[in-house]
Amino acid sequence: MGLLHATAADPRELIEKHREALTDGETVFYCYKTVRDYIAFTNWRVLYINVQGLTGSKREYMTVPYRSITAFSIQSAGTFDLDAELSIYLSGHDPIEFRVGRNTDIHSLQGFLAQKLDR
Repeated sequence: MGLLHATAADPRELIEKHREALTDGETVFYCYKTVRDYIAFTNWRVLYINVQGLTGSKREYMTVPYRSITAFSIQSAGTFDLDAELSIYLSGHDPIEFRVGRNTDIHSLQGFLAQKLDR
């Protein structure tokens, strides 16, 4: 997947554009957006939405159940860094890695993931 550069996004934007990707009762807690793609952390899974093609009509929806995550790491932005980084390691797959702006509450996401992986 490579290193994605994302910014925090309003979950309502993802829900409006990709409602069909969510199930009944699913809640988006954290949402990040690249130019056209989304990474969402819901109550049940990590959802990566890859918008493809010139018109954006082709889409790939990748679901990662929390039980499939073997580890994760965060690196907060330093004094001269512009971005914080998050890596999610999956059993048998390349990690999902993305950068977010320094003002993003990456520590809150870390706590959320730790809680989900503790189960």
